[in-house]
Amino acid sequence: MSDESNTQALFSKTKYLVVDLLRIQRGESLTSVLHTGANKQQQELYRAIHSRRMAEQRGQEEEEDKNAKLSVFDPNDTTIDKLKQHILKNLSILEAHKMVTPTEDYQEILTSIARDICNQRKYRQRRKQDLRMMAATMDRMNKKKKYYGEAVTYYQEYVKACVNNLNKGKKQRKGDKKKTAKYTAQKLFDKKVLVGIDDVHPSTFKAVTIEFSSTDEVGVFEVSGKLGGLNLEKINLVFEDLLQLQYEGISTLKIEDKVTVNVNLLIFLLNKKFYGVE
Repeated sequence: MSDESNTQALFSKTKYLVVDLLRIQRGESLTSVLHTGANKQQQELYRAIHSRRMAEQRGQEEEEDKNAKLSVFDPNDTTIDKLKQHILKNLSILEAHKMVTPTEDYQEILTSIARDICNQRKYRQRRKQDLRMMAATMDRMNKKKKYYGEAVTYYQEYVKACVNNLNKGKKQRKGDKKKTAKYTAQKLFDKKVLVGIDDVHPSTFKAVTIEFSSTDEVGVFEVSGKLGGLNLEKINLVFEDLLQLQYEGISTLKIEDKVTVNVNLLIFLLNKKFYGVE
C-alpha cells in the first residue's frame, strides 16, 4: 500500500475515532474536547461502549466480517483518555502530511464527518426507496406466480376432464345427435360471458340469439346467431384455443371482429353444458 493510501486510511479511521469521542463528550471545538478531561459519567459510558465492542470482536466468526465491521476499533483504547491520545497521535501524523490543520481546529476532519453523515442519510433514503421498490416487485412477482400456477392447474384439470369426457364415446359419428346450448345475448350478458357486440346496443340483446353446437370434431363448437329474423354467419370455436388464451392470461376474445366474450366464463359455460364439468 502506498503512503498516500496509508494516510487516507488513517484519515478515515481517525474520523471514526473522533465520532466515537464526540458521541460521549461535547465541547466548543474538537481541540477543546481533546484537551478537556471527561467526567465520571462519560468515562463509564465509554467503558460500556468499549466492553460491548470487545464482546462483538470476540463473537466475530468470519475474518471478513471482522474487518468490515470492526476495523476502526482499537482494543487498546480502554479509556476515553487513551482514545484521545490515539486521536491526537493520528492527527499529528495527518498534520505532517498536510491533511489537517490544528489552527483551524482540524476542520478537514469535521467537514468530512459532516459530509459522511449527509451521504449516509441520502444512502438510507435511497435504500429505503429501493427496498420499497423491491418489495412491490416481489409482491407483483408472487401474484403473477400464484396466478400462473393456478392457471396451469386450471388448464391441466380442464384438459384432463374434457379429454376423459370426450373419449368416453371416442369421436362422435356423423348422424349422432349433436348437443346444443341456446341463449339470448341478454342472458349471456347477464352471466358476463358476453362482453359486447359491435354495432348492437345492449338494449336489443333480448332480440339476439346465440347458439353453441358440438360438431363431429372433438373440442370444436359451431357458433351461430340470429338477430331478429336475420341469421348470422356460423363460425367454429376451438375449445383448446380458449384454454390456451386462458393460460396466457388473456381475459377476452373477439370473435369475427364483432362479438367480445369473457374467456374464463365461456370456458366454464361450455364445460358445464357439454362436458358436465363444474
